[in-house]
Amino acid sequence: MASQVLSGSSNVSYTNNTGQNVRIVINYMKSATSGASSNISMSWAGVSVSADLSIIGRNLAFAQINASSTIIANNAFSPGGAAGGLPTELMLASGQTFSATGINAYNIVVIPEAG
Repeated sequence: MASQVLSGSSNVSYTNNTGQNVRIVINYMKSATSGASSNISMSWAGVSVSADLSIIGRNLAFAQINASSTIIANNAFSPGGAAGGLPTELMLASGQTFSATGINAYNIVVIPEAG
């Protein structure tokens, strides 16, 4: 099975029905809210996490917007300072699900283990 690209402008969910393990790579995900109330929540394989982040993704570039903005890492941005972290890559076994809520834009690649 070939890689699958998930892109959209609302919450996202994916169920692994490939019969094999898949890698979820989050290239870009933006919170639906901004400022101190930014919150992205994710769940996968029975795990649920959330963080007060505006944007996450792999290989993102940022510019300092104002004195209160803080660059947390190379792959996460929070306007109010450090507020936890979220994964940008994870694995799902066959039958497991992934979902993200509180978002209004995303680009995710699903890569099967067999390539």
